[in-house]
Amino acid sequence: MSKEKTLRTLEETEVMQAAGVPAQEGDGAGVVMATEIIADLEKQLKEAKEEADNLEKDWEFCSQQRLILAMQTDIIDFTLKIFDYKCLSMALSYVKAVYNQQPPEEEEEQEGEE
Repeated sequence: MSKEKTLRTLEETEVMQAAGVPAQEGDGAGVVMATEIIADLEKQLKEAKEEADNLEKDWEFCSQQRLILAMQTDIIDFTLKIFDYKCLSMALSYVKAVYNQQPPEEEEEQEGEE
C-alpha cells in the first residue's frame, strides 16, 4: 500500500470510529456514512451561518435604537435647561420642522419587517 492510500484508510477509520460505525462494516458503508456525516455537518453549518446573520441584524437594530433613545434623551435634557421664551419658541419651531420632514411611520415599519 502506498503512503497516500494508507493515510486515507486511517482517516476513514478515524471518521468511522468517531461516528460510532462498527469496524466490520465494509468500505462502501463507511463512505456512505462519511458522506452522510459531511452532508449533515454542511447543513448545520448553513443553519449556523443563517442564525449568525439574523443575530447580527438584530444586534444592529438594537444598537441603532439605543443611539436614537440616547439622542432623544439628550434633546429633552437640553430643552429642560432652556428658560428663555424666544429660545424655546425657536427650538419648538425647529423640532416641528424636523418632525414634519421625517418619513412616514408605515415605511419605517415595513423596512423593519423585511
